[in-house]
Amino acid sequence: MNIVFVVIDTLRYDFIRAHGVNDWIQTPNLDALAAKSLVFDRAYAASYPTIPHRTDLMTGEYAWSYKGPFHPWMPLRFDARTMPRLLAQAGYATQLIHDTPHMVNGGHAFDWPFAAWTFVRGGEVDRPWIDDAVMAPLDNWGHDPLFDYVDPQELVAHMGRMSLTYARANRKRRRPEDWNAAQLFLKGAEFVRDNAGRGRDGKDGFFLWLDCFDPHEPWDAPPDFVKMYDKTPGYDGRIDPRSFLGAVRRPRDGGFPAGVRERLTATYGAKVTWVDHWFGKVLEALDETGLAEETAIVLTADHGTNLGERGGFGKTGTVNEQEAHVPLLIHLPDGPVGRCGAIAQPQDISATLLAMAGLSIPEAWVGHDLVTIATDGAKGPRGIALAGQSTVSWTNDPQRIAFSVFDDDWYLNVAADPAACRLFRHGSVDDVAGAHPEVVSRLHQAALAEAERRGTEHRLMAWLRSGGTTPFPTECTRWYGPPQWRSYWERVHQETAEDTDVSWLS
Repeated sequence: MNIVFVVIDTLRYDFIRAHGVNDWIQTPNLDALAAKSLVFDRAYAASYPTIPHRTDLMTGEYAWSYKGPFHPWMPLRFDARTMPRLLAQAGYATQLIHDTPHMVNGGHAFDWPFAAWTFVRGGEVDRPWIDDAVMAPLDNWGHDPLFDYVDPQELVAHMGRMSLTYARANRKRRRPEDWNAAQLFLKGAEFVRDNAGRGRDGKDGFFLWLDCFDPHEPWDAPPDFVKMYDKTPGYDGRIDPRSFLGAVRRPRDGGFPAGVRERLTATYGAKVTWVDHWFGKVLEALDETGLAEETAIVLTADHGTNLGERGGFGKTGTVNEQEAHVPLLIHLPDGPVGRCGAIAQPQDISATLLAMAGLSIPEAWVGHDLVTIATDGAKGPRGIALAGQSTVSWTNDPQRIAFSVFDDDWYLNVAADPAACRLFRHGSVDDVAGAHPEVVSRLHQAALAEAERRGTEHRLMAWLRSGGTTPFPTECTRWYGPPQWRSYWERVHQETAEDTDVSWLS
């Protein structure tokens, strides 16, 4: 049996129409996959965000080596025992196709476990090209008066790191097929057609990991897709790059001018539907080759994002439901179909992929076979899920949120000081900690116990259990990465304000 594994960056659970939460989003291909899959309604991110999540998936373990419950953002270790490598040893032809820049840019090394890999350029913070031309808008960019409250020079300051590299990477984008998400899934479809004989007649199958960076920011989609969600009279669907700025997505005064929130939500929705459209090309290729009857499909996301729920847009350091609740669809040919309420985390996905390949789950791995859990109708072994950033980001402030814990009904932003914790019902953004102290106490205790079980350093655990009243062990939050390694996107070629013409925004 072949396996196609799809990881979509920044895809919210409630932005797949089949989940029944959002009745206006259009995701026909994801809906079709959900209709023939096991759908897990309580899947949550763990290590957060992009690279830590993929480390969870690759290694199938908690961050034992890093003294905390979550993996830090750092390159994949060459000595890590990875899920793709275990599949390769079992005879699978392993291929990575991705447009997520972080997987290989800057020495991240996530190509290392695969027999072959293909990098589609053009995602945000990718840095494929330098030219000496004056900054020019892409074809689908234009002036939007909704964003006139933003100083154009803020865009200039931002362009060196994000928008300018993005514009350079996509400078020759003309046809729909030129966009990075389109290229990604078209290459996925090409791989399927090139391997139409695998998984049949006793031949070894393939394991194809498709890693799609959209709908990560910038929420930059073709006009026709934007106009599906924003029908403002006279609006032509073009996008003002000032909308890409963090200062716009999370305004300093806590408020948006009229119409801004609706337009930003529309551009996110457009990007989701754009991804869905091109994902359909892979499903078409599986049908055309007959491999649909020989191929399992597992689809998930690393995290979601905020769409104005907490006064801003984009992901934040505190992992709330909007970031943590992710889709998880598992399709097996002639396999079980239905919905499952068992709590799932990324390590369970790794274990499930090995199990569906007929492999034993390594003893050191901490995941569970989700197909068995769903088929048995079981609740599953996880009573809670934890999600957050590594201990590298923790500070000595006992009132600062360190991570979050989720159960079937509630989620708690966990601080060392229980009085600083924030409690929410699923589907709500109202903090009700004061009205439910018993729930706060129960979840706080459960979160600390689980953090300890996941290998959090004992001195950090002592600080957490003291409510933050004992000295904070700063030495436990040190950087664990390779010497001299730093995130690559801080090293892009910078242009000066004089070299960046934004007069076209006026």
